[in-house]
Amino acid sequence: MAIVVGCLLASALLDGTSFDDLWTLYLADAGKPIDTLAHLRWSLDIRPPVFDAWASLLSRLGLDLVALARLASHAPALIFLLLAGRAFMRRLPDDRQFHAVFLLLMLSTPATIHAIGLYRGDFWQLSGFAIQTMLARHILYVQEDYRSRKDGRIAIFGLLATMAAITLDYGGALFGSVLAMATILAAMARGLRRWARSLILTLALSVAAVVASISWQAPSWSRHFDLYQNWIDLESTSAFAVMTGLLIGTIVHNPIAVAGAYVRREKWTRHDSGFAALLGISLVAALVAILQIDAQRRLVTSSNSADLAVLVAALMATAGTKLLDSRLWTNALCAVAALSALTSMAVGGLGGAWQNGAKKIARIVEQCPQTQVYAASGWRIDEGSTSRAARREEPVFDLGYRRLAKLHGFPVTLLREGKPVTARLDRCPVLLWVEQVPPFVRPKPDKILRKSGLRGLETARLSLIRTHSGLILRADR
Repeated sequence: MAIVVGCLLASALLDGTSFDDLWTLYLADAGKPIDTLAHLRWSLDIRPPVFDAWASLLSRLGLDLVALARLASHAPALIFLLLAGRAFMRRLPDDRQFHAVFLLLMLSTPATIHAIGLYRGDFWQLSGFAIQTMLARHILYVQEDYRSRKDGRIAIFGLLATMAAITLDYGGALFGSVLAMATILAAMARGLRRWARSLILTLALSVAAVVASISWQAPSWSRHFDLYQNWIDLESTSAFAVMTGLLIGTIVHNPIAVAGAYVRREKWTRHDSGFAALLGISLVAALVAILQIDAQRRLVTSSNSADLAVLVAALMATAGTKLLDSRLWTNALCAVAALSALTSMAVGGLGGAWQNGAKKIARIVEQCPQTQVYAASGWRIDEGSTSRAARREEPVFDLGYRRLAKLHGFPVTLLREGKPVTARLDRCPVLLWVEQVPPFVRPKPDKILRKSGLRGLETARLSLIRTHSGLILRADR
């Protein structure tokens, strides 16, 4: 577990700056009053403003560097999750092995490692949903209804986490609500009326908060979003492919746990079957609902569907717990979890994202200091360059290019829509930096030049350099 937690903290500190990180910095600008941020920026977000408010508080404490802001933001969620796991273990000691294995698997999944490397509410939401899953397990296994002396601590953890799971992300709200309803039905079926009432009240308050948030943001969305154009439309993967990737990726990250379902099948209990059925029903219901929504409007991403990984990790933990009677199997389970976390951390984006492009440009400028660097939004090489979505995101692109250029020590000139700029070709190259260009998009250099509004390079020798999340157009004499 120590290695896995270390990988999580390293991902928070070392992952490269991404567009999501820049969005949070823009939404949490310490130079703007809170009421101005709420009215002009938080209302533009595609998520509830809860995390935006939290990030704005951190920015006012001086946490402006992405890596430190991520760590300060996500560390409380990680601590809260580990403390909740400990509380559930103490409440039902006979079930402590499940919670230990579940936390190990959930924290080492690629989805979790990726979430903690983003300065958004993803990791908070996943942590809340994981605690909500532990609460569902408790309600299926406990032999008596809620008692404040015994259950007060886990009720605080579980009910607060349920609210967080539903109110931090609109995609997470679907998964959290489905699991909450399934847990309420299970509590009623087992005669746990106090737990059922507590969960019903929590669910009602959470859903009301989500509805209020949508109602508040909807007018802004109608003014600033295009019904036909968004970043998700630019992705090549379908909703089905995204969810299949999450399901398979989570299973493959630790097949040792899955093996427990067969190797120790004689240890499977009626409670295990009930818990697996509850998670399975929640999983299927959420998948059906999200596919129906996505059929109407392309909305599914690996970020807003990552709760799938938590549900699968819980199913895997139910099987993996059966292996803990063998030291060999236990060591193998822990070793694969540590290896998975290390691999996800290394592959996920250490020094990647926008930082990758900035580093490449910095090396070119170092070799030839008179290099001219221009930058344009990824929308500029797409048909949506004049869309409202492009105008909405222009300030975020500006923020990202300026911050990273300053960090890596080179000047950058930003290109604006409808305002052509003429570059002078000299002995040093002219560079055009464009981020947010999906890898499957392969535009021709002359088209990029024409759409960007950069003039004076018609006779230049053009070449493309692909980066982690975009491209660099190089023009030489």
